[in-house]
Amino acid sequence: MPRHRFTLAALATLAVPGLDVAVTRTFTGGGDGQHDAALLTDAAGDHLVVRAPVDEQAGARLTAEIAVLAALTPGVRARLPFAVPSTVGVLPAPQAVVSTYLPGVRLQPASVGAGSALAGSIGRAIAAIHELPTAVVADAGLPVATAAECVKGVEELIARADATGDVPLELIHRWTAAAADPTLWRFRPCVVHGGLAAESLLVTQKEDLDGRVTGVLGWAGLQVGDPARDVAWVLGLPAAGAAGSVLDTYTATRGRGSDAAIARRALLYAELEIARWLLHGADRGDAVVADDAVQMLEALLASVLEGTGGTLVGERLPTLTVTEVERMLDARRQRAAGASRAPLAAHASRSSSAE
Repeated sequence: MPRHRFTLAALATLAVPGLDVAVTRTFTGGGDGQHDAALLTDAAGDHLVVRAPVDEQAGARLTAEIAVLAALTPGVRARLPFAVPSTVGVLPAPQAVVSTYLPGVRLQPASVGAGSALAGSIGRAIAAIHELPTAVVADAGLPVATAAECVKGVEELIARADATGDVPLELIHRWTAAAADPTLWRFRPCVVHGGLAAESLLVTQKEDLDGRVTGVLGWAGLQVGDPARDVAWVLGLPAAGAAGSVLDTYTATRGRGSDAAIARRALLYAELEIARWLLHGADRGDAVVADDAVQMLEALLASVLEGTGGTLVGERLPTLTVTEVERMLDARRQRAAGASRAPLAAHASRSSSAE
């Protein structure tokens, strides 16, 4: 049962001695299903957010985020064109964290249009994270991965997904070939957010024609790794041309720091997110989640078999440009709009693939 906002306010006063809470409100924007949260207003009129994890896994992520936010010093934050929360107080048990409140609204993917100011702001925001000095992460004792280790992580994920028996062999072969393609992995690891998604971004109100990113949340996964992980979610923006606008701005902002294969790797990571969803369902014994992932894999397989899924390996497609990614995504959207979610008659399972 969710904790009442008054209970959360009481925890906040324990975490921040001397805190005088004048108003407390339930805060759905800070929970994401992992926390109970409340928005507090103190006697001075300043706003704070208190979060209490709902389980051990959420608690571990919250602890990791506290360490990351401590590593983002004022000097580091000055390099970013958006705000980052700061930790105000921590209560060890029962666990609760009080942080600064960031103004803005959660990004709605449909609000990002091709060539829009918001698309450009998203591209610059991601690039700014990737341009941070890697020492920020290394000096804080956070994960630092080489390109080879990133490939190994992908291979291990594919192997785990394959072991479920629920991923069509055509997709396993597709992903394995991509992992083995040396042209895909010639990149320089950089600072990555590690969990970037639409819900991580706070933006100006939709009425603001000069839309921009005002804040970024969810920093628990900060590390040095593959920048394509942070742009994979962009490929899912529904408006035609929106993903291209974000990636074009990102590439132009990074300049020499960008790499030619980032769009192909982002496509691979986006597909592997379905495998992660499948594993999440399997690990938790949640048949609803697992079945949903299987249906998404079937839809992905259909797009690949129809030739609208894009090609990952460099031998067959030397360079997958942003325009080509956009064209592929448009084809997927058109197919999804007219297709049902019923299982495919063919190529829907490993057994059918083996026959």
